[in-house]
Amino acid sequence: MSLSAASTVLALAISVISLATSAVVSARQLRLANNSNVLPIVVELFRETRQPEFSHAIEYISLDLAREHSPDSGYRRLPEEPLRHVRLVSLFYDDVGKLVAHGVVDERLIIGSYGPNIVNMWEVLAPYFYRERELTTKAMVYFEDLAHRARARPQARVHSELGLEISPPLQPSDSD
Repeated sequence: MSLSAASTVLALAISVISLATSAVVSARQLRLANNSNVLPIVVELFRETRQPEFSHAIEYISLDLAREHSPDSGYRRLPEEPLRHVRLVSLFYDDVGKLVAHGVVDERLIIGSYGPNIVNMWEVLAPYFYRERELTTKAMVYFEDLAHRARARPQARVHSELGLEISPPLQPSDSD
């Protein structure tokens, strides 16, 4: 191989390496920029679920809603207080479902954090939403999709995929 051909091949190799490095750096910068845009959304989601009203609504839906109110009239015709609880929880999960479905927030973050609760809330509320769909309009489709995703990809699997470790408490004999 002549010196000219060797220098051409070397220049080409350097160009390819530079292009690949630029692509990797650009992809990383794009991911970091996206994460910084999503961070306030995620923080607000976590803040919302820590509010006493949200916990109270979850508790009411889990324990009392089906016992006190039939889904026969859908959810929009529930009395004011039960409706407030249902709307607080269902609209939250519907909005989170929108973020997941559109790829704004990684579903592993949501399912890893809320998976069983999403499924439980959907199971209680689905009869109300399906009846509402018969009576008026298609309601809570993103919540339903999110529940389907959480059912198909259980929280324990997400934790395993992420490599989350456990650290049980030490037993008195373990510290000796």
